[in-house]
Amino acid sequence: SPWRRAVCGDLTSAFDFSRKDSRPAGLPETDAYEPPDRQRHPDYRPTPPAEAGMPRQERGLRPTRPLRYAPHVDGHVDTAAGTFTLAFASGAKAGGAFHVTSANRTDGPWTYTTEAGRSITGTWDSAASNGSYDLTVHGPAGFFRAFRGGNMVAGPEVTARHRGEGVELTFTNAGRSAARLRIADGYGGRAVTVTVRPGASVRRTFALAASRRWYDLTVTAEGDRAFLRRLAGHVENGRPGVSDPATLTA
Repeated sequence: SPWRRAVCGDLTSAFDFSRKDSRPAGLPETDAYEPPDRQRHPDYRPTPPAEAGMPRQERGLRPTRPLRYAPHVDGHVDTAAGTFTLAFASGAKAGGAFHVTSANRTDGPWTYTTEAGRSITGTWDSAASNGSYDLTVHGPAGFFRAFRGGNMVAGPEVTARHRGEGVELTFTNAGRSAARLRIADGYGGRAVTVTVRPGASVRRTFALAASRRWYDLTVTAEGDRAFLRRLAGHVENGRPGVSDPATLTA
């Protein structure tokens, strides 16, 4: 189907064809699996453990293959219409699927799919959530966004773009007074504060070498406890990476 062709690959990206090793891979012996006779036997039914427990995260980082995603989701408040709009894109080289949920309404979840190089939008009416919004977005390659606000008044906004080894945030302010924004780093980096004048924009680039190109940035606004933007994911730049370091301490 067109949808499947937009978001599904052929799994060849799971292999590293640049490595040349012609030696045959060692495989375990299978003699023990030979049945004792030629009779049909019932299927094996595993016995659950007497004391159940949650599995533990395996120690250490694991190598990851490069992916073609460059996803971004941008939010926009329309004061006149009382709506909040999200624009979805998965990048120029790969299609992607996004899953949206809401913490203050019950008519979700919602799903959106973008073809490579294209975008799509979704709009939510704040009348269904008492004039506020609280949306989270999950996408490909560990992508995550959160948008929360207590009113539909024009004010600060932030967008994120993957740039080489880092992520670039652009802060704008459609309000009438200066916005003082604080950016907290979930990977232990120093918190940063930026001031955005009305009608102005400010850009900040965050280097991600220490976190292996993974990021988790939370933006809050001074004087507006309801405002929150959270931007997390992994920057894909065509090079191999590692699994998320944050899972080691989760």
